[in-house]
Amino acid sequence: MDSINKIDRQIYEMEQNLLNIIKEKVDLFDPEVIVASQQLDSILDEYSHLIQLS
Repeated sequence: MDSINKIDRQIYEMEQNLLNIIKEKVDLFDPEVIVASQQLDSILDEYSHLIQLS
């Protein structure tokens, strides 16, 4: 369960980071926005996998 809580916190931080980048860059196709979005997607996949295992 500790792993889930840790990832939950990471997801929140990554979401906030993505929102900040979007506000700064405005263009959703900016490479920095895309990288942050892909990183968030990856951690969400990991979170989903952990939830399914528990």
